[in-house]
Amino acid sequence: MSICFINGSFEDKSSASISIQDRGFNFSDGVYEVMSFQKNKIINFDKHIKRLDRSLNSLRIIKPMRNFKSLELIIKKLIKLNHLRDGFLYLQITRGSSSRNHLFPSLINPNIVIFTFSIKLDVKMIKNGVNVMLSDDLRWKRCDIKSISLLPNVLEKQNAHENGMYESWQKRDNLITEGSTSNAFIVNSKNEIQTHPANNYILGGVTRDTVIDLAKNSKFIVKEKAFTKSELFKCREAFLTSTTARILPVISVDNKKIFNGKPGEITKTLITKYNELIKSQSHE
Repeated sequence: MSICFINGSFEDKSSASISIQDRGFNFSDGVYEVMSFQKNKIINFDKHIKRLDRSLNSLRIIKPMRNFKSLELIIKKLIKLNHLRDGFLYLQITRGSSSRNHLFPSLINPNIVIFTFSIKLDVKMIKNGVNVMLSDDLRWKRCDIKSISLLPNVLEKQNAHENGMYESWQKRDNLITEGSTSNAFIVNSKNEIQTHPANNYILGGVTRDTVIDLAKNSKFIVKEKAFTKSELFKCREAFLTSTTARILPVISVDNKKIFNGKPGEITKTLITKYNELIKSQSHE
């Protein structure tokens, strides 16, 4: 039995339901977060909540609870009810349920759904690296909002899979923005870590921001500056970040090797540093 949280109650996931007039269902009118937990401890909770709050405010969606401390307690109870120590959770908040109309309803309560799931980290991918492809970024110009409207991301992830790639890195005006489910990084010819700045063209990933902090604390130079396709193929290392994958080395792009086609030393160092951070946050 798998338990989820839906609009104030804990229910069996197989029988939980929500109105077909939910605006998330009809308009993708909602936001979401994916968080990881280890040894029952939520990783980077404050950063996820800060982004969730920003996304809700950007879409003018009412917060479903007065403060996020109560949300933390709900999540911890949900993890306990599912008898899990390690895993991930998906949290979605939509504007609510109402008659189908593009205009915001005057009185409406948001819908909130939270459920847990498990994904095992692929040790081989972390050790050996992954392959990615390039594609045009067809998304809207508010990628900084973690909206549930993910169709372009879904299509690009599927295209990558069908082409034998782990991920698709998107480009806009010849600048690499981010992956369909991840943020994109390179280590340039000066051994500087480079990634697209956190503006409206990318989703500022929690893992992305954490890795940048770790890199700076380790005395690496970090440049939040978009890189071109040409710079990508001249770089010394490349890697991607996400909550579910953590940090993965990128060894080729469009079937062309990145440098020597092996995970780089800076990437390996950051993987170690990130794992140490996770361990410290989940310490019992």
